[in-house]
Amino acid sequence: MDDILNDKHNVFKYRNLKSQRSKKNRRGKNKWILKEKTAVDFISYIEEKRQTLLQSDFFQEVQETINNKLFSPHRPKIVDIVCYGIGSIEKSIISQYQFALVLILRDLFEITGKAYAYDPVSTPIDLEILLHYEINTINANEKAKRPITNQTLFYMPHCPLGLYNNVIASNWERNKLEKIILVGNRLDFYDETMSTTLLNRKAPYISSALTIIQSVPFPSIYLSPKYDDNLSINMPTGTFDNLCWQWFPIDGELEKLDGDIEFWGSKTTLEETEDLEII
Repeated sequence: MDDILNDKHNVFKYRNLKSQRSKKNRRGKNKWILKEKTAVDFISYIEEKRQTLLQSDFFQEVQETINNKLFSPHRPKIVDIVCYGIGSIEKSIISQYQFALVLILRDLFEITGKAYAYDPVSTPIDLEILLHYEINTINANEKAKRPITNQTLFYMPHCPLGLYNNVIASNWERNKLEKIILVGNRLDFYDETMSTTLLNRKAPYISSALTIIQSVPFPSIYLSPKYDDNLSINMPTGTFDNLCWQWFPIDGELEKLDGDIEFWGSKTTLEETEDLEII
């Protein structure tokens, strides 16, 4: 999900070079001392990327979708946001852009509840960044098996299939599915590229959800033309590729399925019968 950083602000170890005259060097030559980047440095990078996104054509299209499909009166107000699989903000430019969008969406939706995040590759600096932005760290790998009570935005860019299945499976009730908005891979992509038998085996809840779920793809336009292609803040290819807004209808369509035992019945997933690494 993440690429190793490679721009003018970031290298793998994130080190600054600071010159200091060596006491042992009587000829006056400089001795270079390495200083590692801190969470403060990465917060500044995130803020740069947040401003880049806010001024982009990409964001204008995202905002249009939200206004036309996801704001009241189209849907109830989102209360909580849960982020899985963003990767290491410290080590990935893509993760920095994806996290910057989280912050934008939290402001745009005026989310007043809790914000949570988990990724197994998070570093101590990543955790400092989350704390700075008042995002709660999920301490254990819950494999996206999080039942909800509030209207919730699940932000899951480019996660494995099993995670999406687990989010839906953990909320497989009409009054819970109606409260979910999912940002993640386009779920019908799996229906297009996998056999029905394999999809039913690996992700049976997604297989059923595809009959009712609604979606709008993320825009393909990234940055406004006013940005110089040579700027290091340009968004890497793949940052938001193939992502989609997805939600369950609240206009009575799910209610029509009440009593449908085949639809609402418990389903056996691959994870229950075989080892499946989903994060």
